[in-house]
Amino acid sequence: MRVNIAIPESNVTAPVLNGALETVTRLNEDLIKSGESPTSHQLLEQGAKWKPEPPGDEHFDHGALIDARGWGDCDDWAPLHAATLRATGEDPGAKAVVKKSGPKRWHATVIRSDGSEDDPSLAAGMPGPARTVGARGAFLPMMQRTVSGVNGAYIARPSLALRPIPDRMGQPEAWQARTDLPWHWGPPGTSPNDVAMAALHMSPVADQAVTGAVRGLWRLGCANQADPEQLNRLMAISDAIEGASWEELNAEYGPEHATAAGSVVGSFFGSALRSLGRVAKGLVRPALSLVPGGGLATAAFDAASPALQHSVLKQAYKPPAERTASPVRVVQITPQQQAALSRPAAAAAPAAAQQPHQIINFFGSPPPSMSPGPGVAWPRS
Repeated sequence: MRVNIAIPESNVTAPVLNGALETVTRLNEDLIKSGESPTSHQLLEQGAKWKPEPPGDEHFDHGALIDARGWGDCDDWAPLHAATLRATGEDPGAKAVVKKSGPKRWHATVIRSDGSEDDPSLAAGMPGPARTVGARGAFLPMMQRTVSGVNGAYIARPSLALRPIPDRMGQPEAWQARTDLPWHWGPPGTSPNDVAMAALHMSPVADQAVTGAVRGLWRLGCANQADPEQLNRLMAISDAIEGASWEELNAEYGPEHATAAGSVVGSFFGSALRSLGRVAKGLVRPALSLVPGGGLATAAFDAASPALQHSVLKQAYKPPAERTASPVRVVQITPQQQAALSRPAAAAAPAAAQQPHQIINFFGSPPPSMSPGPGVAWPRS
């Protein structure tokens, strides 16, 4: 799981970046206490180094990721070191903060309770003084803005997106998912409205990409006392993607979360199958060739776990009253038929893969257009 801020570029300021560092610091505290991440001291003893992330690929990475790859940027080391000082009791008031190091660059360091400064990046081998080294800030544009409430105020809403990553032949070889959660690190009125924490996850399996992004954001939300209803919605979606039925989700989270989670599963993995309506006999995949957008929807369905495929085909994610009497049936087709069907999808895949496949609000109906438009940027990962 990778962490970014979803925010307009004009709002990238020291208070916003400090809020993001605090959010990741709290996540690191939980990971250190649970034994899932080493401390900054342990990583330095193991030989982990400072290394800048490639331009355009900045993230706020937690300690377990630094441990796995052996290096981290300043905005990775600072929240881990602050969390280490807190979790070990050495300085419960330590904070990770940024300093301006260029017109659009920042350097992250740690300020202790007594005002003294620790720079874990220097300890990890960062060359030169901090004023000449920095990061651009791990931010992304908002996926979308939804008007809500009184007087037309804009607020961030939890959203989820999925897109295919094509190989040289245009066929999806991996899937990338992104989840945005509204983020308010201070009292009402002290933090911007259009800010969200964004978690990204990539996997060769479509449902694992979504589950990774959702569960990563759930962990981040738990560490930062996010809205319990939003956290329950996240877990309901994760369980539904792993094949849980509506009845199981209802028993665990209640009917509202169960139905909403099923809508997400249907939108990402069952849209092409649902477009066919009630089909008692015949071939599903040949019929999908006639469904607009059926190629990518079918690719995501094919790149899903057997449990999810079974749930979608049986419509188990829907409330019982909404399930059709005759769910669709998949039968084997010949290699010649499969080759004939795959050629149009291969031609269409590269263009479709340039933007996220779908975007959905956790708390509300999908937007009229499922295309996020040109304002959404995805980091290289």
